Order: sequence, then structure tokens, then C-alpha cells
Amino acid sequence: MALSTGEQLGPYEILAPLGKGGMGEVYRARDNRLRREVALKLLLDAAANDQDSLRRFERETRAVATLNHPSILAIHDTGTHRAVPYAVTELLQGETLAERLRGGPVHPEKAVEIACQVAEGLAAAHGKGIIHRDIKPDNIFLTNEGRAKILDFGIARIEQPARTAGLSGDTITGRRGSSSQFLVGTAGYMSPEQVRGKAIDARTDVFSLGATFFEMLTGRRAFSRDSPVETLGSVLRDDPRKFPEAEKIPESIRVFVFRCLEKDPADRYQSASDLVLDLRAYQAERISRAAERVTFRSEPPWKHRRTRVLLRTVGAIVLTIAAFWAGSCWEHGRHGSITVRGNPSAR
Repeated sequence: MALSTGEQLGPYEILAPLGKGGMGEVYRARDNRLRREVALKLLLDAAANDQDSLRRFERETRAVATLNHPSILAIHDTGTHRAVPYAVTELLQGETLAERLRGGPVHPEKAVEIACQVAEGLAAAHGKGIIHRDIKPDNIFLTNEGRAKILDFGIARIEQPARTAGLSGDTITGRRGSSSQFLVGTAGYMSPEQVRGKAIDARTDVFSLGATFFEMLTGRRAFSRDSPVETLGSVLRDDPRKFPEAEKIPESIRVFVFRCLEKDPADRYQSASDLVLDLRAYQAERISRAAERVTFRSEPPWKHRRTRVLLRTVGAIVLTIAAFWAGSCWEHGRHGSITVRGNPSAR
């Protein structure tokens, strides 16, 4: 259901289309009650008539509504328009991490900050019993203000394992044989336990963040093959430490990246909070080392300013006295000269 500029959905006035995905269309809109611009996501007609799509949409809105964190997209409202559900979120200005990576790797210090902000958002979600299960560059938004935001909780696990399935391109949300578990996520970013259809916990998001971290620093995906199935095999077998691109990662950062990418969850960071602690400690140490190279004044700057003002004042007084004295001397000399020239008969 395409919306036109100026069309009203309750208090929301459509301003312009922003984009279109597999499930819905996103519009720029104005909330006429609060006088602010927002993003409005409306399900496509086909998705609105599909029970799996409806459940995914409801799961996402329910998950995000329980979270309040600067690194997670904020949801303001939900509703229906002509029996089609929509969600209203904050309006973001910037680009996705996937779009940013088209220009090449991210500077290491910036990559650390992005990873840290995403890990902080994940820690908040995990604290509410929500596992994202699809952390990847497409689902991380970089705002113009320098904030990383986690998007798309559509396949998040909330309390119980998800019951939704399907296979489309690299994105896999499908039933795996007769297992009681389901294969959910995006090939290349899924954890080994996701690939095997085993039980998952917060550490699966840590692995996905590690794959994203690796990609930010090197410009290549940690696990990528010609087909989704081969890529899943790469997740189980390949060690990104052995890739030539791994040399691009500064040695001081490698330990964080590769600990996230351990195949065995027991060897990984046991929580996103643990990763945050290490990354913030790394940043603090960098700041401390930089501070050691700076020579600080032993006295506050205002004392130096007062001294400069005093010296300038004394200097001005001295110059004034000198100028006055020089002027007096010149005037005295001029009068003496006139007296001598005015008495020629004396000669």
C-alpha cells in the first residue's frame, strides 16, 4: 500500500518515502501532536496478509518497545491503517554500516567505538531477555552525530526460541530437519551454534558482532563463499586469523576481535558487557598514553593571563614616560636653536 505525500495516518502526516524492504515501506512523517519528524514503517500488503510476516513485525515492535537505550532504535508508537499495521520510530540521519563499508575499512579507533556502542546496546537487550540473532552491517545505523544504532529486531528471540522460518538469499530463517530448534539469521554472520541449530544465548550475538568487527577493520567479510550453504560451512570451519586481511587489524585490537569469533561459546566473551569493559579499558589506556605526551602548565592559565596583562601595562607606562621625556628634550633643543639664530648682530 503506497502512501502519498500529505496523506494522514492518525496524527502522522506523510512527508516523503525513505525506502522499501522485503516486508515494508518506510516513510518520513510529521507527528502533528508533538511537532517532530519521525519514521513510519508500514507493512506491504502481501506481508500484512502473511501470518509469519505479521508475527515478525509484532515481535520486532514488542522487542524494541521494551528497550530504552541510545544504541537501539527507539519506537514511539504503533497502529493500523486500513487494517495494515505500522510502527513509528525515531527518524535517523546518516547511513548504515553496510553503506559505510562500501568506501573501505573503518579507521581502527572508530571501529572500536562502533563495536563498543553496539555491544552496549546488545547488553541492554540481553538484560531484557532479548537476543537479536541478526547483527550485521545492514542492521547497524551510523548517525551523523556519531552514534551507532541497532536496527531490525524482527527475528529476535524473546524468552522462547523463535517459531518462524524461511530461506531467501543469504538470510536464513528456516526449519532444520526435524530438530526442535530452527536455523535463524544471515549466512556469514551467524554463530556456529546457530548454523548447527543448537540452543543459543547472548554469546551468539557476540559472535555476530565479532564478524562485523572483523569486516569493519579489514574491509572483507569474515565468512563469505559463493553460496549461503558454503558460507555456513565457512562459519564452522574457517579461522579468520589465517586470512591475509587479518594483518590489517592492529595487534592491540586483534585479541578483542578473535575472542568474539571463537567457535566454542565457552571460549568467547561470556557477555556483551564483558566486551564493553575490555574495549572501554583499551580506549582509556590510549587516552592515558596520549596524556603522558602532553606537558601541562603547573599553574592555572588565568595566572599567566594576569601576568601578561601586568607586563603589558608596565610596558605601556614605560613607553609613555619615555615618549614624554623624548618630547621634552626635543622641545627644549628647538627653543635653544631659535634663540641663537635670532641674534646675528652678536657676531
